[in-house]
Amino acid sequence: MPSSRPPFSFFTLPRELRDTIYHFYLYEPEGYHYDLESGKLRAHGKRHIDLALVRTCSAIAAEMHHLPLQVNVLHFSTSSDPLESERSVSAHFDMLLTHKQLGDCLALFVVNEPTLSHYRTPDVNTKLALRYPQFAPMLQPTQEVIINGLKPCFSSSLRASGWGEAESLFIAFQSHMIELLSTSTDFPEALVNFYEKEYATASERDYAAGLLDVNDHPDLPEDERAKRQREREYRKEQYGKEGRDKASILKRTLFMPSPDPWMIPTNSELAQMNVKVGLSATSLDDAGVYGGGGRDGDRDIKGLPWRRIRWRFSAAAAAIRFFKSISQATCSGIRKVVLHEARLSVARPESHALGLIPFCVQNPLLHIERRVNVWSALLTTRPEYYTCPIHARAQDLVDYFNMDDNARWDSHDSWRSLWMSESFCRWVTEASALSAHGMPDRSFSLIFDGDPAPDQSSDLFELVKEDAAWQVAEADWYTRHSSSQGFERTRQRSLYKSEVFPQAINDIVEGKSCISCNFPTGNLHDPQRVLDMTHHITYEPTGRRSHQRMNNKWYGSRYRQRMQIPFNFSPPLPSSSDLTLQDLILKEQSDAM
Repeated sequence: MPSSRPPFSFFTLPRELRDTIYHFYLYEPEGYHYDLESGKLRAHGKRHIDLALVRTCSAIAAEMHHLPLQVNVLHFSTSSDPLESERSVSAHFDMLLTHKQLGDCLALFVVNEPTLSHYRTPDVNTKLALRYPQFAPMLQPTQEVIINGLKPCFSSSLRASGWGEAESLFIAFQSHMIELLSTSTDFPEALVNFYEKEYATASERDYAAGLLDVNDHPDLPEDERAKRQREREYRKEQYGKEGRDKASILKRTLFMPSPDPWMIPTNSELAQMNVKVGLSATSLDDAGVYGGGGRDGDRDIKGLPWRRIRWRFSAAAAAIRFFKSISQATCSGIRKVVLHEARLSVARPESHALGLIPFCVQNPLLHIERRVNVWSALLTTRPEYYTCPIHARAQDLVDYFNMDDNARWDSHDSWRSLWMSESFCRWVTEASALSAHGMPDRSFSLIFDGDPAPDQSSDLFELVKEDAAWQVAEADWYTRHSSSQGFERTRQRSLYKSEVFPQAINDIVEGKSCISCNFPTGNLHDPQRVLDMTHHITYEPTGRRSHQRMNNKWYGSRYRQRMQIPFNFSPPLPSSSDLTLQDLILKEQSDAM
């Protein structure tokens, strides 16, 4: 007998039950992974995401709208160029940013010179101080530093440190200052003229000041007098060439719009920027940017036939590209994103979270977790190389692979442990500044990832905590002996990292920060213990030379204490050589592309 029961309809189920079914259908335990080359999300293992159920009917499609992104975590990783070719887009883009920064530094380096100082009006200083109060002391006419006969607006030697603040903030300060100075239409021309016509004279004068004036010493032998005069003329010629080179850089970069460092440019966008800056693939080859071969062919290093270096875009940059490719409505459905910064990437990656702020503001339910690997993203290059990361990174790899024996490799690893705090500080300082830029509370977290060696990561973090204690102790020592060290002198101390560094480390250890570690962080170090260890350091009256001597004493004490504990890569860590190999594209890999 036929049943009178009506046919089953999926929509007779309660909505809560239907949502549960949708969840089990859509859920991927490993989440979705973004593929930079295709610009699409994939399931784990690059599998195609199965959304066949969505296409069964319009009612189900409406109910499942945005659910795939709500149910699954989105993963983004550091990525090589979308199209692995013989020319690296990421390396080229990094070099463009470096040139732009260099041009800005050159512009502000000479603003205090007599022929240019009138452009820095009180109104300019007031506007800068109001917008960037952190750097207001730099605008005061108390500069003591003299470099090449010039009194710079600020010493470029501290540019990479951001003068105690996030580097991204200092770069913004530079750009705004140039923008204000350029309201005087003749400022660019005057700036270029200074480098072309006056830079050599000022620099040569500074060099000559270190020599005995031959006119004041008529008893000097004639050959010595002639030698000194030839040296002065040679120096002046060299400084003249240096000034003309710097003027050429300024002409190309002064009004070049500064691209966002988290940008992943297309080839056409890169070509447009090249026209303004004048960089070419040939110039990058000559600089060693692409790798060991360049235009001279392949090259073996320690028996490895390598073709070029593998440069990468950050995971944050990949996420920003994805967010920009989807609608705001689609973006509002995303709940969690994990950024895997597993390797060193280009273009100041520590600052790239700034580009995520607009998306977090639009979607209050979005949480972004940025994971930075301690071993492969922090310890793979010297922090001072960030001033010119691509050139120096290439050279560092070459030097590293030219080491001859295990003893030197072990020594190199010990040196790498010395860089830990500087690299760590850059990430911490940038992350600490995010809230001031508008990052919503609880929308972002930074995790230092100690895999695959959490215990060794804890040992390395002990060095970071020690450096925080040493910065506090050194500052306390100077406070006890001197009423004021001043803005610049404070930041020139040998053990100074940044304004927020010691407190940020305290907050990490005490669990009070959006920054954390996935390995044990232990207890804080007592700065008083450092003061007890350094009781032999004596204070000298303030002066440039005495300040340098005291700096050397503090640095020497810290260096000796640090190097008493050697550090080596040992299992379960891969060797540091194996980590570095991940940054090289070998010849057979390149030929297979």
